[in-house]
This record gives sequence, structure tokens and C-alpha cells, in this order.
Amino acid sequence: MDLELKDLLDMLLVKEVFNFKNIKVKGIVYSSEKVKKNYIFVCLPGTRVHGARFVPQAIEKGAGVILTDLKEVEAPGAVKVLVPDVREALAVMSANFFGFPSSKLRLIGVTGTNGKTTTTHLIESLLSGANKKTGLIGTIRYQVGAQVLPVLATTPEAPDLQEIFSFMVKEGVDCAVMEVSSHALELKRVSGCDYDVGVLTNISEDHLDFHKTFERYLRSKAKLFSRMGNMSEGSNSPKVAILNRDDPNFSYLYEESGVQKITYGIKKKADFMARDIQIKDEGVSFYLESPWARERVNLKLTGLFSVYNALAALAVAFVEGLNWQDSLNILESIAGVPGRFEKIEEGQDFTVIVDYAHTPDGLENVLSTVKEFARGQIITLFGCGGDRDKTKRIPMGRIAGKYSNYCLLTTDNPRTEDPREIFKEVEQGLITTKNKEEYEICLDRYQAIHNALSRARKGDVVIIAGKGHENYQIFEDRTIEFDDRKTARDILVNKIIKKAK
Repeated sequence: MDLELKDLLDMLLVKEVFNFKNIKVKGIVYSSEKVKKNYIFVCLPGTRVHGARFVPQAIEKGAGVILTDLKEVEAPGAVKVLVPDVREALAVMSANFFGFPSSKLRLIGVTGTNGKTTTTHLIESLLSGANKKTGLIGTIRYQVGAQVLPVLATTPEAPDLQEIFSFMVKEGVDCAVMEVSSHALELKRVSGCDYDVGVLTNISEDHLDFHKTFERYLRSKAKLFSRMGNMSEGSNSPKVAILNRDDPNFSYLYEESGVQKITYGIKKKADFMARDIQIKDEGVSFYLESPWARERVNLKLTGLFSVYNALAALAVAFVEGLNWQDSLNILESIAGVPGRFEKIEEGQDFTVIVDYAHTPDGLENVLSTVKEFARGQIITLFGCGGDRDKTKRIPMGRIAGKYSNYCLLTTDNPRTEDPREIFKEVEQGLITTKNKEEYEICLDRYQAIHNALSRARKGDVVIIAGKGHENYQIFEDRTIEFDDRKTARDILVNKIIKKAK
């Protein structure tokens, strides 16, 4: 794919161009390692270093254009394009370069602190079950039809994202469902996306290491809804925001959205409501009240959070005009999403659950659900990531202790931080709800999982929280292979059950 530089630059209203040559642009990249002849190299500002530092390497590799927000950048032999906002320019040019592919799809974006991954998977299942060819972009996997692509990030950078959309269009995808992170919204990775449906799961404090304040985090999330147009290009379909009526920030997001709204919830009056909720170990059931259907729904997924996720997915199915009975049947057949309240069953007489919960709200949702059905003790293994929002640590310790009979505090992804320093902060919350005899600190995550499973007795529930589907662990000097699910199975089969026999 190539496009004349003039056609790409025409989309940028505010710019200064130096040494202009109307070359045929062959690609747009933000990594100097990926530059080829006649590529545009985009100098993105990073957390540690500005991309402008790598301009000489990019030019040496044949970059025809340097896009930057720094006037002092020199680009000998290349076209230099100076813009006030390099990320906005990258998003606009990327969408243009690939032919605005998102406008040729039904694009559904899901944002929120917790529940994005499960909700996108539920929506994708409903759409594919209705014989729609689907695309999926999220934390666990990128998928185009039956093809699985490498995951770059929850929401990839603009040129990667637009290239995936372009591939979806070529493959005949009807609907694309994607997680939209607050980072992607703030960093304008999705500025060139034409969303037809926006979904809010919930909003609680998260990523304050990046956003600094909750107000800024909330404003970032709101951008998904405030930037949606009223009608899809070339379509008579209205654009719709699907909002959680029970979320404390509902009113703000409702006002920020300039499109039609559909609401869902449990506590407050909403378009899609769940009543008479029954939470059990094997799943949750509820009575659905909606403009679409009034019927009992029996999920294989459990927990109050699963009810919210299901309501959001059903609201999307309603907007997309799917058959309600087929949609309910599909929803009831879904066993789960990898690393999201995933049960590990190897014949043991106690329950083992692996979950991605890594925020105070997420951990409380999981543990309060377990509290609903646990017959024995609740044993919780958890940690907090390094180089991330430190304000989570004390609350997570307090919440783990509040809902659990016994806690094991261990490493998550410590990154460049000393795990022992992280433990000290988390322990400040733990000691408000637990005595010293009711928790332990274990530096090695494998050993911590072994200790948790060894401690369990018949009827107990062990929760292994924080990493979910992840198959790695990040330390300061290395990244190792580590999968909570595989580790738990290995210990259960080879040590716990084998020893019992």
C-alpha cells in the first residue's frame, strides 16, 4: 500500500513542511527499527526519551519523511513535517493511509476500569453466533475471523490499529469489537476511529501513575463517548452509547455523550435490568427486564460483575438487531474467558480460581462473589505491580484481608521496584483487617501458589489474583515465563493430589 505524501499532508490543517518532495509513502512507523525506504518516521514523545533521538537511524534506513513536534529536529535529505500535536497527526495520517477502514466496519468500543475483556468476548460471541464475521482487539488476543494475531497492547498504537482494521476489511469482517484503554484515549491512538457503539463497563480509580488524578482518568474515559458522531458514514444506523446506570460517574458520562443512549444496571432504573439475582458456584442467574425481552437468564459465569457484563453485551445485541432468543442461548452457553474467574479443576476437593483482578474494585468484586458461595475458608493470593499506581496498594491489602480467612502476599510484576518495598505498602492495608498469623509474605510466586494450595481443605476456595491470562512475570533485569493457571495445575496434579493418594 502506498499514498502520495501530498494526500496525507492535506489532512493536517496546521503544519510546517520543509524540503517538500511528493514521494510515494510506503508506510508509517514510530520505531526506527521498522523504517524502510520512503517510510514516514514519527517522533513520539516517550516517558524516558523522545523519538526524535532516533531520527539519524531512521534517515540512514531510508525514511523519506520525519514527522515531529520539535522545531530543532534536523532531517537531512528527508521531508520534515512539524506539527503541534504529533500523536493527533499520527492518528489522522494512519487512518488516511489505510483508507479509513474503521468506517467500513461496525466498530464497537468497550471502555472501563474492569470488565472490558469479558464484555468484548461476550459481544464477539453474540455477533459471531449470529453469523457475523467478527474481529476482536483486546488484552488476551487479536482475532480476525478464525485467524489469531499477536497481541501488541490492549489498544495498539494508531498505525498498528489502522492496519489491523484494514486487514479486517480485506478479510470481509462485518463487526469489530475492541477494548479501548484510557491510555489509548489519552494518547490519541483511537482518534482516527469511527465508533458505532461505545460501551462503558464501570469506572474506579486506576492508572493514576499515568493520569495523576482520578478526574483526568475519568475525562480520558469520557473521550470515547464525547467524540462519537451522530450517524455512521453511509449508514442510517444511529450511533449509540451503552452506559452503566449504576456507575457513580454515570451522569457525567451521560452528559458528555452526544449520541443516543441505552442504559443497563441492577440498582437503578435502566433500559436493561437484572432482577432476582442468584449467585452460585456454578453460575449466576437473573430475570432480565428490557425492551427486547423479559426472561430468566442462566449463566455459566458467576458473580455480580458477570451480570453487568452480560447486560452490556445484550444491550449491544439489541442495538445490532440480533435475535433475542438466539442471543440468550449463546450467552448461556459461554463457559468463561481465559484468566477471568477461571476455575482450575484437577479433581481436588476444593475450588481454585485464577483471576486478573489487579485493582481494589476488581479484587473486591471477585472476593465478594466468592463470599456468596464459599462453604469453607477463603484463601487469597495477590500482589501489586511495580512502577504502577501506588495508591492501589493499601486498599488492596485491606480488601484482601476483609474478605479472606487467610492471605498470601507475593510478587505480581515488580518491574524495576524492589518487591519488598511493595510488600511494606500493601501490608499497611493488610494489618488493618488481619493478624500476623492470618497472612504470610512470600517473595517467590510459585512457592506462594504452592503454599496456598497446600493450605486448602475440602470446601475451601483459593483465589490466585492479579495476573489472570498472563504467561510471564516482569522483573527489573529479566522477564520469565510464568502462568498462574499452568502453575496451579502442575502443583495440584504433581504435588497436592499425588501426595493425597
